[in-house]
Amino acid sequence: MFRLSPIIVLFPKFLWPYLPSWKQFIATWDHLFKVAEKLVNKKIEEIQQNVDLDKNVEGAYLTHLLLSEQMTVTEILGSITELLLAGVDTTSNTISWSLYHLAKEPEIQDRLYQEVIRVCPGDKVPTSDDINKMPFLKAIIRETLRLYPVVPGNARVTAENEIVVGDCLFPKKVRRMLDSPSLHLQISLWFSGIS
Repeated sequence: MFRLSPIIVLFPKFLWPYLPSWKQFIATWDHLFKVAEKLVNKKIEEIQQNVDLDKNVEGAYLTHLLLSEQMTVTEILGSITELLLAGVDTTSNTISWSLYHLAKEPEIQDRLYQEVIRVCPGDKVPTSDDINKMPFLKAIIRETLRLYPVVPGNARVTAENEIVVGDCLFPKKVRRMLDSPSLHLQISLWFSGIS
């Protein structure tokens, strides 16, 4: 999936079915949907058991989607599949770079460790409230994401009208590939008046 997606998006959509890797791409998505469907169905059974026992079933994201009835089960499966995909690569990338830089900076690593054990002593599993009490951890994650964005690039097609940003003209209906790190640098330079 991760190997095929960047290749396929380089081509116009009408050519996708003719690409040699298209069948493999579709088969991979089908497998991911089957995994998501299995997980969603298991959760539906758990929710139904809790409803039968008059237990509270609110709180979790999937439970919210299922109970709100704003999305069909097919739409929920699509959403959960994309979350499963996005959660693996993005989280592992951010954690890997954070650990790499922490290993190079033992004093920062120690400061973070002290903050974490102060908020979550022993074997305590952190909650979202605990995370809010760890500003140094949040700063490390933000800096890691600034240096190594989880989405290093993005593609967009301009709207029906041309757009002018600064001195740049973006013609209508043109696909643009944006590189996040260089875009971040360009925006920083633009706002600082250097460019």
